[in-house]
Amino acid sequence: MTEQPFRFDEVGAWSVLKLEIIGKYGTAYVNAFAGTKGRALKKYYIDGFSGAGVHIVKDTGEEIEGSPARALKISPAFDKYYFIDMNADKTAHLKTLCEGRNDVEIHTGDANAYLKELLPTIQYRNFNRALCLLDPYGLHLDWEVMAVAGRSNAVDMFLNFPIMDINRNAIWRNPEKVPHEGIERMNRFWGDESWRQASYLQSPQGNLFFAPDLVKQPNDAIVSAFCERLKTVGGFGHVADPLPMKNSNNAIVYYLILASPKPVATKIVTEIFDKYR
Repeated sequence: MTEQPFRFDEVGAWSVLKLEIIGKYGTAYVNAFAGTKGRALKKYYIDGFSGAGVHIVKDTGEEIEGSPARALKISPAFDKYYFIDMNADKTAHLKTLCEGRNDVEIHTGDANAYLKELLPTIQYRNFNRALCLLDPYGLHLDWEVMAVAGRSNAVDMFLNFPIMDINRNAIWRNPEKVPHEGIERMNRFWGDESWRQASYLQSPQGNLFFAPDLVKQPNDAIVSAFCERLKTVGGFGHVADPLPMKNSNNAIVYYLILASPKPVATKIVTEIFDKYR
């Protein structure tokens, strides 16, 4: 059997915009520490689902730089970069892009397990800060990773909230038909089962003989509840109004969320988001 050659991930226009946004914020982020005080800090860039560092644009076939390659070009530079991906072919290619650098650590494996070890080492009191990008493959992200980042008081977190995958696998119009696997994945991502209360409301059209039907809530209500959870449970002080990222059919693929311990972070990213809304 002939081994299939490695191929870069294909991305849509929404992913191209996401990469532009994260690049702009990353530049603003490091420049915020450019003064004397900033030089005493250690600044880290963490990409939990990094990919190979190169993508193919679906519509054009053009090769473009992924988030790791773009992060490495941000100036002033971060003190260290952490790139994690489950796919060994992707991390192998990423290593070729980072050849000769001693400020990059690339890990092949489960991002959840790795980040649960890495993120607790980044703490405000230890004079280190991090910009962390979490772009999971669907619902393959544990709530505890986000909560550890929030509790650190030192991490700005970009999160792709995968609403399309959530609707496909867990939050159905008829909640009684959702498969057990979908429920378990949603519980791990949300952290508990409170997503049910955020996702369904009782229909006002009940009767005396049957319990009222549950009505699925719109996407914006679900993501709004999650943003509130990031603040009240996850430990982030500030969460920007999420940016919906849409495909060519005008369907929302995911929401781009920025959560941070600092109000200035949400101010900066809101100005960036507003240019793309």
